[in-house]
Amino acid sequence: MLEQHYRRLQQLEAAVNACALSVNIDAAECITTLNTRMANALQRSPENITGQNFREFLAPADEAQWTQIWQQLLAGKPVQEQVCFLLNGHTACWLELAINPVMDSGGSMMECLLIGLDITDRKLPELQLMEDEQYFRQILENLPIGLQQFTPDGVCVEMNSRQREIWGAQHAFLTIPGYKWLEDRFYRLNGLARMFEEARDTGKTLKREILLNYTEKTYGNVTRLSPLYYEATIFAVTDRHSRMSNYFLILDDITEKKVAEISLQKSERLLDNIIENLPIGYIQFDNFGFIRRINQTQRFFFNSPHPAARRNFNVMNDELATRFELDKLFLQALEEGKPLRVEKQIDFSEDERWTTVGREVYLDLTVFPVIEPVDKEMIVVALVNDITDKKMQELENIKNQQFLLQTGEIGRIGGWELDVETRKVRWSYESYKIHDCDPNTPITFESAMDFYTPEARHMLDSLVKQCLESGKPFDAQLTIVTAGEQTKRVRSIGQPGYSNGKLVRVFGVVQDVTEQSEIKEALTRNTELMRLFFDTIDMGYAAMEKDGKLNFLNQKAEKMIGQKVEMGSNIFEVFPRLSGTVFYARLQECIHLQLSQSFGIYFPKPDKWYDFLLTPMQDGGISVFMRDITESRKMQKDLRKANDQLSNLNKNLVNQNKQLEDFAHITSHNLRAPIANLRALMQMHNEATSHQERELYLGMLHEVIKKIDETLNDLVEVVQIRKDVNVEKERLSFTDRLQKVKDILLVDIETSNIRITDDFDQAPVIEYPRVYLDSILQNFITNAIRYRSPERSPELHIQTRKESENIVLTVQDNGVGIDMERFGNKLFGFRKTFHRNKDAKGIGLFITKTQVEAMGGSIKAESSLGHGTKFIITFRPE
Repeated sequence: MLEQHYRRLQQLEAAVNACALSVNIDAAECITTLNTRMANALQRSPENITGQNFREFLAPADEAQWTQIWQQLLAGKPVQEQVCFLLNGHTACWLELAINPVMDSGGSMMECLLIGLDITDRKLPELQLMEDEQYFRQILENLPIGLQQFTPDGVCVEMNSRQREIWGAQHAFLTIPGYKWLEDRFYRLNGLARMFEEARDTGKTLKREILLNYTEKTYGNVTRLSPLYYEATIFAVTDRHSRMSNYFLILDDITEKKVAEISLQKSERLLDNIIENLPIGYIQFDNFGFIRRINQTQRFFFNSPHPAARRNFNVMNDELATRFELDKLFLQALEEGKPLRVEKQIDFSEDERWTTVGREVYLDLTVFPVIEPVDKEMIVVALVNDITDKKMQELENIKNQQFLLQTGEIGRIGGWELDVETRKVRWSYESYKIHDCDPNTPITFESAMDFYTPEARHMLDSLVKQCLESGKPFDAQLTIVTAGEQTKRVRSIGQPGYSNGKLVRVFGVVQDVTEQSEIKEALTRNTELMRLFFDTIDMGYAAMEKDGKLNFLNQKAEKMIGQKVEMGSNIFEVFPRLSGTVFYARLQECIHLQLSQSFGIYFPKPDKWYDFLLTPMQDGGISVFMRDITESRKMQKDLRKANDQLSNLNKNLVNQNKQLEDFAHITSHNLRAPIANLRALMQMHNEATSHQERELYLGMLHEVIKKIDETLNDLVEVVQIRKDVNVEKERLSFTDRLQKVKDILLVDIETSNIRITDDFDQAPVIEYPRVYLDSILQNFITNAIRYRSPERSPELHIQTRKESENIVLTVQDNGVGIDMERFGNKLFGFRKTFHRNKDAKGIGLFITKTQVEAMGGSIKAESSLGHGTKFIITFRPE
């Protein structure tokens, strides 16, 4: 029986030795025995190995793993595990091990039997596959584009980090298991779901641009929704049986490119729209002279043919263009490389191929070369302005001027003479004819003056008196109404006549200048219109980068800047006057919003007004159009001033009457409170019992009377000033003027117990008529007293501040307030009252508004019943 078991053990040992590596190791990790396969693997004879340390021949590649295995063996536990050894210290050998410990009677391990199968050829490809899988997973995870895996049913399997970032942490893909995105309405609308289904049905790889989402972007205090565009690619992956097993979605962010494309398209459309709607003709030639484009203004002016027919026109060889030297103008612009501006007289009646104008016209031509930014080709642009009507008007005006000069020399000019002693007037025949009178009619000074309008009569009477008193001659244009009830404009010239050193007569001439006056006014209006018209096309132009770097500047712009500018310079350095203006803010709006910005800037130091137009260009740069409108502004101001002066002169008598009425209003209103104070002081004086108390009231009466006298003098001075059209301004201190008014209203302030506070730190002084400012402050104080609330102590706060070039005065009380919905539109009306206060006359706010607006300012009010009233006055510099 034992022999039989022994044979079986020998057979088992032979089988193990035939296919496995076997080695015995004692507790000190020394080799005791080993089989032939192990010796062959170690390439050593058994005699050289036996007794040697196990680690010298089979060094564990993972020390931690082997330490754990050895601890289990020492504890008497068998081990089965895959272990990597380094044969002879360098060759990797993977063994599928079965290790059994042999224990002594005391429970200590004496030795262990290690039996292993060599699985190196199988294990190394497995490890390589794992490394490759990890490597490619890292690549996919760190791709700059989103990658997502789906089943054929559209269920998300996995996605990389970029794709998770694209969807966002709160997206249903990441929060809802089994999310059925193919049924989501949004992805069906933007086409992504249908794109997936198409790729699944056809097996094709599809690539399309998709509007995937929207994001919020903030510009200052404005939040806008901005689209997010992605390039979506969907493709299928097959299994070993060539079946579609998985689908992948790739998302690549193209928002910046897409928005740039859309912005470019918008800029192109904007530029095309600007060119197409220019108020002047626009013609674009290539460098050979062929027409490439004309705008609708030019088409309308020329009645141009269809573009297909127009394409044959060449400015270099066209007979009409050559005859009027347009070809030379084209070549000069190319050769000199600068804008040229000329006026051309062209007869289009000789050529009906390109236009049906059929007449002689005058053209204002501006021709300049431009390098096309894309193709880098030189093109020539011609701006065509039809000035035929203007030229014809100029010729007509010249004829009219010549005609007026001739009629001035040979026209009828009447003579007149006034006898100083008898006051009789003698007229010549032409004077009677001008006045439509019978030559036999006797004329006196009074009857002659009756022909003049009230304003003209008043002026002529003053001139004649001045001539009689000082001998000063006069020359004035006045308005008469003739005996035939015709209104005429006449020029009256007079000078003194002396006899023996004594002024005995005044004589002169009278001329009908009605027609000349009308022609002069029409000529002035036409001249102004033509000047404004030319200013619309005579402008500076600059092209620059977003940071202000200049790429192009025309001569007009350099002239406006005031120096020669090198390309590449910064506009804020060469044009430092832009600093501190709205230019930079509008430039940022143009850049961020991609919208044109139009605005004006006033430069105090050179006293210049410029208009600016900032327009974004296709290449990301900015076009700057500059126009000097200083002359226009000044001419408008001079014209307004001249018209005002003429109106004041022609309506002198009406103005005098109005001055008297204003004087009465201001006097009655401004003196009401002081007189009331006088009345109160007189009553207090009469009721006083002691001599000392009467003396006190007399002193106060004297002070109030003194202030009333000052007020009357100021009012009289205002009337005198208004006779000179403009009210004289003074440099006034708000603090001083407020104290003056408080002195006048001393009694009212004391009896009402009103608390008046002020804050003039931000704007302590103002250039303003003194009487106007005093009247304004007095009105607001008396109003605060008159309309104080019985429920609280009256308070009034007066404050000034600066807003740009303006001074703003705010006056706020805590009185009964005003129902603005009911009375807001009548608040500043003449004799309008809104309370039952018996002292209310409805004049104060009307006068205040008139005084403020007379100086170019404005006034408004904020109020509600029971919460007081706040008045806001804006004083504007002239």
